[in-house]
Amino acid sequence: MPSTFAGHEIYARKALKVLPAQLAFLGAFSTDCSGEVLDKKSKSVNVPLIRMNEAGVFNRANNNFARPAGEPEYAEVTFGEPIITGFAVTADQASKIDKVFWEGKAELNMTAVAASASTAVTNLVTKANFAKAVTSVGASSAFSKTGVGKICAAIENSTNKLRVRFSTLVLSGEYFYSLLAGLDASVYGGNEAIRGGVIPGLFGFRKVMTLPGLQTPGFVCEPSCIAFASRGFRPADERPYNLVREVKDPESGLTLTVVEYPDGPSGDLSESVTTRIGADVGDEGSLVRLVAGASDD
Repeated sequence: MPSTFAGHEIYARKALKVLPAQLAFLGAFSTDCSGEVLDKKSKSVNVPLIRMNEAGVFNRANNNFARPAGEPEYAEVTFGEPIITGFAVTADQASKIDKVFWEGKAELNMTAVAASASTAVTNLVTKANFAKAVTSVGASSAFSKTGVGKICAAIENSTNKLRVRFSTLVLSGEYFYSLLAGLDASVYGGNEAIRGGVIPGLFGFRKVMTLPGLQTPGFVCEPSCIAFASRGFRPADERPYNLVREVKDPESGLTLTVVEYPDGPSGDLSESVTTRIGADVGDEGSLVRLVAGASDD
């Protein structure tokens, strides 16, 4: 049976362990994640968009190894209010619950944080923000690798900026799991595709993945399409709290502050995680939406 401190340690360790898988989808976009706390004058950050540099014929005078310096293209991401999730236990409960409870709570709360990050992205994928679409992808129940092949052909059309090998195919849960159910795991992604929910290399895509909360069939994108940012958020004064600790996702850099707050009179104990997140449109031409029917109305 863990003590208060041991419970906090178990919670933080489990959070760190599950974060990379929960936030893996951020790799499809341009990101600027940090544990740095915004100063009182800052409400936004400029996120550099990840774009390809064009190649040309070498010219000693004009195209030497000394490349022309220039500013990267940025998208400004404005932060809203910090997000927070957590739970409380009474003194009696804290004396009875064990490691499984703390680990389970950590995993579920990281899922909640990841869902907030996912929603910040999916809310941007609209016709108003991204005009181009691949239509007639069909119903989710019949979606298969043949459908993925048709999307590839449409994406490689000369009217689109996207290149399949640099793009991610993002599907709603219904479409993704219909596709996954019809694939031979020994050929497409192996056990990792089934366990991790990411299919690498299918028909040349960097990866095929699902995005929680996506209400449309999906989209195809390169990283410059959407800018995502996160910053730390923590109590201004640590004195009322038992512990204040940062947990950083090693892949995306998104940092959570884990706060343990004891209520003296009742003996209750609260555990919370908090951070700041935001997202905005980057290059409108680097995302093509998927539409089930022939119309994009």
